[in-house]
Amino acid sequence: MQPPICVRIVTKPEQRAQAFNIRRRVFQDEQGVPAEDEFDADDDRAVHVLADIGGAPVGTGRIVFHATYAKIGRMAVLTEHRRSGVGRALMDALVGVAAAQRCRQLVLHAQVHAIPFYDALGFQIVSEEFEEAGIPHRRMQRALQSKESS
Repeated sequence: MQPPICVRIVTKPEQRAQAFNIRRRVFQDEQGVPAEDEFDADDDRAVHVLADIGGAPVGTGRIVFHATYAKIGRMAVLTEHRRSGVGRALMDALVGVAAAQRCRQLVLHAQVHAIPFYDALGFQIVSEEFEEAGIPHRRMQRALQSKESS
């Protein structure tokens, strides 16, 4: 039996380094995204989350708050842990962070292959396909219900 997935808000430098290492492995090494496109000024103001299984970091994501919405991004799960609930656990944590801040609208830029994952979580496509870092994406959004915001 697999140990449970634990998702925490990043509060320590070593957790941030672990999250950034996962992003490097997934986006730079796997998908060929240049470092200058992967790491940006939003990293300093975002709330980052880190998922671990049995103490080993396996996934990360971030949320950046804007005036009228929050943007989820940089969702990354190590290859060997995909399709095991890690992405869902990360999204649940990020939605919880948004709800705690009484955010009413979430947006994200989904890689086209990941659209079914986000669709299953209540996100809807709101744009035509566009390219980010050489990868096709579509903008998706989801309204948070008042029960999530209370």
